[in-house]
Amino acid sequence: MRKPTFIVFDGIDGSGKSWAAAATKQYLLSTGLKENDILLTAEPTKGQYGRKARQMLQSQNDPSSNANELLDLYLKDREEHLEKEILPCLNQGKVVLCDRYKYSTIVYQSVQGLPIQHLIELHSNMKVPDLAIIFDLDVNIAMHRINNSPARKGTEKFEKKEFLQKARETFLLLETLLPNENIKIIDASAPKNSVMEEIKKILKTL
Repeated sequence: MRKPTFIVFDGIDGSGKSWAAAATKQYLLSTGLKENDILLTAEPTKGQYGRKARQMLQSQNDPSSNANELLDLYLKDREEHLEKEILPCLNQGKVVLCDRYKYSTIVYQSVQGLPIQHLIELHSNMKVPDLAIIFDLDVNIAMHRINNSPARKGTEKFEKKEFLQKARETFLLLETLLPNENIKIIDASAPKNSVMEEIKKILKTL
């Protein structure tokens, strides 16, 4: 993996993708890559648009509300993220590990009621990852993790069982909706060491 490589970790809330992104960085470091060879990043970012999006997620309860406003924030945040961080790092030959990307927007805002093909088209000119790993998890397990995580301060806008169930079903459609992209779906209910072994197998196919 010495060539520039863009890897995305995505899935419903509570699926373990954030842990997996961080664990993958540690694995790559163990293979000989240096700290400066890898960018570990996430969306929404901590930029002006990402902060506004996070504020909405934390302050609102109705998962169906403000779909267009959130979409606008996510798109602006992603464009800025690509311009200022992701693309410059790839141009320098680095590996970019991103916790959430366009797949979350396509899924979550479609569940909010926006047309999914329109959401896909809005991203047609944005960088396509070399690999997108979708973490699939039973919603009951996801909700248990969310409600029992010491790092969380309550639930966010989309962390509702019915909404996450629809989101999970939509994530599972992405391979069909985006047939030209390298999307892999893995079982996120397995023990962490098993999940990590599955990630390593997928990475070796790049």
